[in-house]
Amino acid sequence: MGPPHCGDRKCLGIYHRKAGAARVCGMDIDPATVRILDAAYGVLAEGGVRRTTMNQIAEAAGLGVATVYRRFPRKMELVRALLLREAAKVVGVVDAALAEEATVEGQAAAGFTAFAHAVADRQLLVRLLRGDGDDGEAVPPGQLADQIMVMVRDYIAGWIRDLQDEGRYLDVDADLVAEIQARLALSLVLAPDGRIPMHDDEATRAFATKYLVPLLGEEHR
Repeated sequence: MGPPHCGDRKCLGIYHRKAGAARVCGMDIDPATVRILDAAYGVLAEGGVRRTTMNQIAEAAGLGVATVYRRFPRKMELVRALLLREAAKVVGVVDAALAEEATVEGQAAAGFTAFAHAVADRQLLVRLLRGDGDDGEAVPPGQLADQIMVMVRDYIAGWIRDLQDEGRYLDVDADLVAEIQARLALSLVLAPDGRIPMHDDEATRAFATKYLVPLLGEEHR
């Protein structure tokens, strides 16, 4: 079972804001845990999940292996916590992008662009999503991609419902539109070389403005 949900609709089961910072929902991030997760990211990025040992992570963190095991009894629990923390960071990037936009249309385009590029910049997350090398056996890529898709879908759906609570975009199916955008964004991260521009912020945003913003339908005021 995953960590308990905090009850916040925007939490997604992975994070919520507390004291201005995103954190993994239901997991205490004390200084030692931060050191472990920071060290694990570097070690896993270099050696992969299957070849990395808890002893290597403990050594990189400058902590005893018993300290690591007290917080993460199994390696895959540590990997999951690390990936969820990375997902929370991506959400933080998207939140910042939305805050800079004055219009709903701008937020929709900027949010899609920020998400796609923020995930693409996190190579360990992309590697695990793709199942590259031996990590595909250690972390089933389909399972991980499904979890990330649900997180993104729920985030977008929550944003749309906030607009609907204000009496706007009442005709749109929030869950359906959110899933379309979430699946598209993830597919572009996993296979970026195509006709849809993914290597330039301005071009990605122009694509989102032309083809994705209209999915919201007409605004009601």
